[in-house]
Amino acid sequence: MPLRVPKRFTRLYITALSLVAFLTILGQILIQTTLEDELHDPWLVNYAGRQRFHSQLIAKTALLLTQRPDLTNKEIQLQELKRVLADWEDHQNQLRTGDLRDIKAKSVNSDTIQSMFEDIDPHFQVIAKNTHSVLKWIEKADTSQKIDKDLKNIFAHELTFLQKMNRIVFQYDKEAKEKVTKLRGIELGLMALTLFILLMEGLFIFRHAVQKLRETLIQLIEAREKTYKANQELQTAYQQLRLAQSQLLEATQLRHHQELKEHKIHASALLQGQEEERRRLSKEMHDGVGQMLTGLKLMTENFANTKSWTDYDRQNALNLRQLVGQTIQEVRSISNNLMPTVLNDFGIKSALKQLVDSTARNCAAHLTFASNLNDERFDQRIEIGLYRIAQEAIHNAVKHADASEISLGILQKNAEISLTIKDNGKGFRLNKKKFTPTSPSHGLHNIQERAHLLDGTLKINSAIGRGTEIAVQIPNDTKLTR
Repeated sequence: MPLRVPKRFTRLYITALSLVAFLTILGQILIQTTLEDELHDPWLVNYAGRQRFHSQLIAKTALLLTQRPDLTNKEIQLQELKRVLADWEDHQNQLRTGDLRDIKAKSVNSDTIQSMFEDIDPHFQVIAKNTHSVLKWIEKADTSQKIDKDLKNIFAHELTFLQKMNRIVFQYDKEAKEKVTKLRGIELGLMALTLFILLMEGLFIFRHAVQKLRETLIQLIEAREKTYKANQELQTAYQQLRLAQSQLLEATQLRHHQELKEHKIHASALLQGQEEERRRLSKEMHDGVGQMLTGLKLMTENFANTKSWTDYDRQNALNLRQLVGQTIQEVRSISNNLMPTVLNDFGIKSALKQLVDSTARNCAAHLTFASNLNDERFDQRIEIGLYRIAQEAIHNAVKHADASEISLGILQKNAEISLTIKDNGKGFRLNKKKFTPTSPSHGLHNIQERAHLLDGTLKINSAIGRGTEIAVQIPNDTKLTR
């Protein structure tokens, strides 16, 4: 049932609109047809009036030509009379037959007008015939009584022609007004019928459509309110979800930071343990093995001074003493690498200077050192970390990069300590997205780890054949000591 009501309304609506459209089109056809007919009426009235004037002009000109033979422009008047006569006869024929050749149209005379033209036709024929006769006598220059007779016939019928032609003009005008009145009546009738149909549409179609539309609007308003409430609930749920998501993200970030912190603490503790173990091994090698090797060296020197030995035995003793000396130097070097004594005693500047000097003595590369530090001391964790970074970087430049020039610099500016190691070695390719070497070595990984544990930033700039630059910046929040 709910589907039938709209279909019925649709059928009625289409029928009513079709009827209105049909009446509109029919009215336009009738109006246009009537207007098309009325377009000829002004021409008919105009030329019917001109026929009266031309008949008077013909009579006047014929009289003038016959009564005034001394006219100077007689030939012009004669030609004008011929032209007017031909035009008068032609238009009389067009009006009578309805074949309006001048405007290329057809017109149908009413029975009244047709009977009027039949009544006026004898007078027209007499005037035309006698005018032609006058023209013939004038051209022959004959002024006999025949011309007077023709003129009398013209004037005898000219007045009657004028009177009857007046009635034809009035009849044309009357019929034109009747057409307009009829057209107005048709138009008013069509308008009344159209208004009636529109009224019926309003009563039987639009009223129900408005009622249905009102019900639909009420339903839409109710649905809108429900949708608004649902949106409010969804927005509240969304806000709660966003809050929960934010809390979850915050908790996740805190957990991640906690894990990083724990990892950092674990790594720092591991490195600290390694440094403590290195310090212990360095001390034991220096105090234990170093002292025993020193005693062994003294003993070998005493053996070498024995005079009872043969030259072969004495040479062996000298070789043994030399080997013991080399062993002592190697033990000292290992002990110093494990934990340089100068780092604990004099600080990072002196330790790095000693590192550069000792490396320069043991390799062919040219090393330089620069610093704006004096005798400042930093936190032990910072000093050990910087020393290990510099030690690893110089080791990589000498062993892997085949560098011929290496520069090491440590600068302090404001609350930051900057350590820079540059070389002119082979270099390597960097991954620009992650800013790490494409094939990271264990040494570079140690440098990254130590810079991270010191809360510092590491920058590596390298290219194949252009050397490498490693820059580490570490914040220094501890007080400086002298």
